[in-house]
Amino acid sequence: MRKELISNIVLVVLLIAISISAFVTYSFENERRSKKADLIELSDIKYGMFNVDAWEEQFAEIITKKLKELKLSGDDRKEARTKIETFLYESIDKFEIAYKAENDRKANYGFSLRNLGADYFEIFGQLKEHVPVITEDILDFLEDEENRKNIKAYILKQINSYTEGTFAKINYTKYNHILANYNASNGEDCKATISKELMIINGIQNTTNTILLIAFIGIVLIILFNKKQSKFKNTIYILAAIHALVLGVFLPMIAIDARISSMDLQLMGESISFTDQVLYYKSKSIMEVSSVMLSQGKIKVLLVGILVVLFSVIFPISKLISSILYVYKPSLKNNKIIRFLVFKSGKWSMADVMVVAIFMAYIGFTGIISSQLGQLENSIQDLEILTTNKSELLNGFFFFMGFVILSIFISQSLQKATKINLSSHEN
Repeated sequence: MRKELISNIVLVVLLIAISISAFVTYSFENERRSKKADLIELSDIKYGMFNVDAWEEQFAEIITKKLKELKLSGDDRKEARTKIETFLYESIDKFEIAYKAENDRKANYGFSLRNLGADYFEIFGQLKEHVPVITEDILDFLEDEENRKNIKAYILKQINSYTEGTFAKINYTKYNHILANYNASNGEDCKATISKELMIINGIQNTTNTILLIAFIGIVLIILFNKKQSKFKNTIYILAAIHALVLGVFLPMIAIDARISSMDLQLMGESISFTDQVLYYKSKSIMEVSSVMLSQGKIKVLLVGILVVLFSVIFPISKLISSILYVYKPSLKNNKIIRFLVFKSGKWSMADVMVVAIFMAYIGFTGIISSQLGQLENSIQDLEILTTNKSELLNGFFFFMGFVILSIFISQSLQKATKINLSSHEN
């Protein structure tokens, strides 16, 4: 009797630990996702490599440095002319590449009318025809020492006159809103602040997840080694399984994260670089995936969504409800549906795992992403690109797996309790 009391007390403590930890994990996961979304937005490639403002900023730094080094006297004018023309030609080439890359990214069916028009009307070729005239104007302007201070604005004005009519301006509303939320003056400071806050949240989640793991293992061990199973114990088991199911269904299972970790090119002996450029990021839970599928309106996608909901939500909930009814409603113990869901459904437990298999297949896409990123690294000469695939399994996956495993042990516990009751009645 005393051992039974201690066992029950331990179970209650474990359930309380699970409830508190589950609440903390769920709460902080929502906060983590919000901050992660902000961090991803700030790192989006549209604000970096695909942003003409970012290129202009780096151009300005290079121009300023080169002007300080530039000396014009005698034969140096010829050398200066060559350097400036080279710079302008390269600038136009770089802008052409950026322009076409942006249009290709937005193109439908891999076809860009903007790029076709640019090639047909030889827009970039016409710009290059004006390079010698612009160069002479620059050299004449540079001969006056006082004007050197203004040359940066002059060159940038020529670039701006081109970019303003060529590139669509980036909408910084969301970007600036994030900066304001974190009281940051620029993107880098804001990303550093968010990263620190995410580290704190991850630390808390790691602690609560460790507590949850220990608690669930403790419950499984009690199921395995405690010979006497009671209504109270089985109720605790079922409540613990409900916690695991809720976390598994509502927390994100996987994050697909593809990004360019660094890009570096040399222009006039100076480096133009971009780091941590996010190409693609998605993080979804079972319920979010189901919601997206059910709202698509396409029959095939709708059927898959229904199957996901059926085997990841409806089937597990029905199994847990049937277990509760089996424990507290003796009159239903011989009900075929109840007995099937409680005992025979173990043979169908792969239906639960099927959802996990779908997500594991989804992970397979990370291999494709890695392959494509690898091709990107090797596809462009004279341009150093390092890519990274930060895709990972998230808490939802492990909690759902925990529910599947725990539900199997619960069925065994109820079956054990049934055999003990039958033996006692026979005696």
